[in-house]
Amino acid sequence: MWKDRKRLGILVALGGGVLLLLWYLAPWAVPHRLFGGEGVLLSPFGHHLPQGTLPPGYGDGWLWGVFYPSLAWLAFTLVLAWTPKPARKLYLMGILGLGLFLLTYLLFQASVAQVNAGAERPILRRYTLGLGSYATLAYSLYLLLLARLFSPGGMAFLVRRRGVVVPLFSLLLASLLGGVIVAVMKRAPGEAQTLREAWMLKLDLITYTYQLLYSPLVNPSGFLQSLLLATPLIFTGLAVALGFRGGLFNIGAPGQLILGAIAAMLVGVYLPGPRWLVLPLAILAAALAGGLWGALPGWLKARFGAHEVINTIMLNYIAASLFLFLISSNEYKFFGRTLYLPFKYPGYEARSYEIRPEARIPHWTELLAPGGELSWALPFALLLGLLGYFLTRKSLGHRVLMGLLGGVAGYAVGGLLPGPAVNFDPDLTSVRLNGAFLLALLALLFFHFYVFRTVGGYELRAMGLAPKAAEYGGVLAGRKMVLIMFLAGALAGLAATHYVLGGGIDEYRLKQSLPYSVGFDGIAVALMGQNTPLGVGLAAWLFGILLTGGLQVNLQLGISRELVAVLQALIVLFIAAGGFLPRYFTDPLRAAEVELREESRKREEREETP
Repeated sequence: MWKDRKRLGILVALGGGVLLLLWYLAPWAVPHRLFGGEGVLLSPFGHHLPQGTLPPGYGDGWLWGVFYPSLAWLAFTLVLAWTPKPARKLYLMGILGLGLFLLTYLLFQASVAQVNAGAERPILRRYTLGLGSYATLAYSLYLLLLARLFSPGGMAFLVRRRGVVVPLFSLLLASLLGGVIVAVMKRAPGEAQTLREAWMLKLDLITYTYQLLYSPLVNPSGFLQSLLLATPLIFTGLAVALGFRGGLFNIGAPGQLILGAIAAMLVGVYLPGPRWLVLPLAILAAALAGGLWGALPGWLKARFGAHEVINTIMLNYIAASLFLFLISSNEYKFFGRTLYLPFKYPGYEARSYEIRPEARIPHWTELLAPGGELSWALPFALLLGLLGYFLTRKSLGHRVLMGLLGGVAGYAVGGLLPGPAVNFDPDLTSVRLNGAFLLALLALLFFHFYVFRTVGGYELRAMGLAPKAAEYGGVLAGRKMVLIMFLAGALAGLAATHYVLGGGIDEYRLKQSLPYSVGFDGIAVALMGQNTPLGVGLAAWLFGILLTGGLQVNLQLGISRELVAVLQALIVLFIAAGGFLPRYFTDPLRAAEVELREESRKREEREETP
């Protein structure tokens, strides 16, 4: 017990030392920031004022009201870490630290609001908390983590959740290294008189860079834009994750997306009919075309043993060439004869004819407020769908069927109810988020139910974990390979609906600018999401946030948007290295040993307790 307490005390003290250093070197708040990032940096150890004075009427007295309680909190924490049963006390100190951070945020916002109140235009703009305040938040979370880790069964708890721990730790490492890259590449704004002020400016630059990167979380239009960019990543991430689950590496998502886009264009442009028929057929065509293109390398592997990585890469080139062949020109010469193709729209740009209105996926405003009135269709569909699923006490198939029927009934009933009139801001309506995002959510549900709740999904996972054992147990390996690649290709093909049918780029057309390279990004999404539907969805959203925030970083700080690509690459690199965590976070056998050891330790402690 003393050994554990000593280790815990050392870890708490090390974290406390880093916290004190950041409190001293980093600003606690920036009440006013210029466009270039330079601003008034507040710190209880001395402000840095590039403009020579605080903004008119601004009072910094709140800073001392936070600083002294924070010092007392840190001192108590360092002492309590060495007392008997420290884990419970660290829980309390971690919660108090979160309260201190919340108090800092509220007092800072109140100080800014006091200056801006009554002003025709805000006097203080781009105000943010600084790294000193965020260090308090980080240390509080660190204390909660240590408290859980040093509680009975704490290590086993983390190991069981290694699918979350490894990506989060990899994201943290990538962010730290990304901050170093920003510090080296970008000169900090403002003039520093001392070494400490130079550190303040540099740390504030790094902090503001990440605040801009994650700004879509608090900006409505940026939030919608992040969902827009996440939509195709969800499809391609699931396409790669499904292959990984089955022991196959589907690197052909770009080609499958292209074939899905071609099929969606053919149906959307040339098939007349009512909306209720043409739109589902166009979506189905995209999935079917992508699935067949994916099934081809699956069949080649099952029949001839050809490796799926080589086949899918080659098929990507074939798909890209077929894509350009269809929309780059109207006529081709073959052996002296001229072949006329009807797919290219007249003009110099390589693009197809426009998708018919009946085959277009609605814009998000049309789904939420058709005709300018708020629609209850989607909320009712979600509510009745969930009720139908959870209230049905039969097999999984019956529950899913009742959920779907409930969703359809809710959509029909909700669409008939009148709603209040709404007007969306132009910044929101300009975001081209569309109903393909709902299809992506349905794809996540499909992945979960098929892979984890059906016999076929069990066989798929068995193929991925132990193909010989699965085959010995009765799984038809060849057929299962073809099916896995077909389903993976269908998911990748559905990503094309976002671009072609939903107008996700700028037009309802198939264009040469189709970003089919998003299929390769799906590999990073699947790796970070640990091949789970929830993980893939969150990883795709994270990448959407970073891509959206990267534009603000480029506009306001002049830092290249390639920083986002660097962060993505670092995340994948650190995940591949297991986050540099101990082996039991990456090796299932070692993880089982840790869990057994922790259970044995808990049993001994219970026996020793009188």
